[in-house]
Amino acid sequence: MVAIADSTVEKATGQLTLTQFRALRTTVTLTPVTMTRVAQELDITPSSVTRACERLVTAGLLQKAPNPLNRREILLAPTAAGRQTVNRVDQDRRAALTAILDRLPPEVRASVVAAFGHFARAANKSTTS
Repeated sequence: MVAIADSTVEKATGQLTLTQFRALRTTVTLTPVTMTRVAQELDITPSSVTRACERLVTAGLLQKAPNPLNRREILLAPTAAGRQTVNRVDQDRRAALTAILDRLPPEVRASVVAAFGHFARAANKSTTS
């Protein structure tokens, strides 16, 4: 799974680290969002998020602006290119997983899909607790 994550990010972007991509995905999901919230969502230090987001701004994938409600905060939002990048990675990941699942016998495939469902629900519970 990690290899699929890494390869799809590299294929779609050729330049982003997995952390940078995760920051981009978070901004797509939570737009507009502060750098502090991105750091919390990714469970990484604010300085790491700042570096990652600065690279994303330089790459034309994110835009930032002062928060009109709190001038000490910076709001992040994806550019159209940033949204397209996330969509492309998602499509590539689905295609990679589909290709793997298609190589499995039908009864095994059904078990794997069911297991992924259980895994996703458990992962979601652990992140929302």
